[in-house]
Amino acid sequence: MAAASVSLETKDSDTLEAYLCATCKNKNTKTEATAYCKKCDSCFCDQCVNLHSQLFQNHATYGREEMEKWPVAMATQEFLENCEVHKGKKLKFFCEDHSQLCCSTCNQVSHRYVHCSILYSIC
Repeated sequence: MAAASVSLETKDSDTLEAYLCATCKNKNTKTEATAYCKKCDSCFCDQCVNLHSQLFQNHATYGREEMEKWPVAMATQEFLENCEVHKGKKLKFFCEDHSQLCCSTCNQVSHRYVHCSILYSIC
């Protein structure tokens, strides 16, 4: 996923994920994105989205008012993918017996050795 999370801002008690412009990020500049292009899978700031729209007229871009069409912020995605028990381990399995996502360590310690009947790989 091309979008990267920068920070969390609180605005009117709603939490808004701030994204970096992919083009500016490639130039080592941190500019908050205001639009997302699904075809490019990239976020853009005001200046870069104008250039993008000129170059790629058939690409639809979504502004902040349509953030439900944006991808999940990388920081949020990483948080959701990490095991709460084993820090630094990614969730890779689903144990049907326990209805639980687990990392490879959880799998070995808590699921495989207790003879869970069905473990699915989610990767």
